[in-house]
Amino acid sequence: MLAPDEIARASRFYQLKDRNRFIISRGALRLILGEYLNQSPSNVEFGVGENSKPYIKSGNPLNLQYNLSHSGDAILLAVSNSAIGADIEFINRSFGFNEVLDDNFSVAEINYIKEENSIDRFFRLWTRKEALTKATAQGLDGDLRLIPVLDGTHLIQPGIIASNANWLIKTFALNNQYTASIASAPFVNEISFWDLDVISNLNGFRFQFK
Repeated sequence: MLAPDEIARASRFYQLKDRNRFIISRGALRLILGEYLNQSPSNVEFGVGENSKPYIKSGNPLNLQYNLSHSGDAILLAVSNSAIGADIEFINRSFGFNEVLDDNFSVAEINYIKEENSIDRFFRLWTRKEALTKATAQGLDGDLRLIPVLDGTHLIQPGIIASNANWLIKTFALNNQYTASIASAPFVNEISFWDLDVISNLNGFRFQFK
């Protein structure tokens, strides 16, 4: 199912778990996009756009866009017919998040994080910032403190997120170990979530949707 360059990239991972995660994520990506595009998963072609944001190169009459994120043992794939950004994070409860607050969050956001359930709130806001910068192809090299992600509606100064469009961010808990956010156009008023189990054995990987 994978292209030669993807197989080469997989072979460069030193850790088996990292190699398997890459193979599973690329296989799932091709399988799911192939279903949307009504073509063989192996025929889906990818390109790289601004700030290394990937896109479907050809055979895309639906103008599908996607974004892929992974953390720990979870992989999050978001698919839309408009710009989309996704981020999932494993809630590492021993992570020293206080060291990165001043460089990445506003005073109001820092106060919100420190108020209660600090580690959960930190990763909630972090996934929102990541999802938005990925949706706009801004990347994380900008000043994240200037990107407001508290609940509610915010105005952002021009040039901060490389986009003059309006954006909607939705956050959800995959379970008590992972939190995730999706950034999309505001007219995307419904998001469907599918849980995909990957079962591995000696013959390869099997995908099962729930």
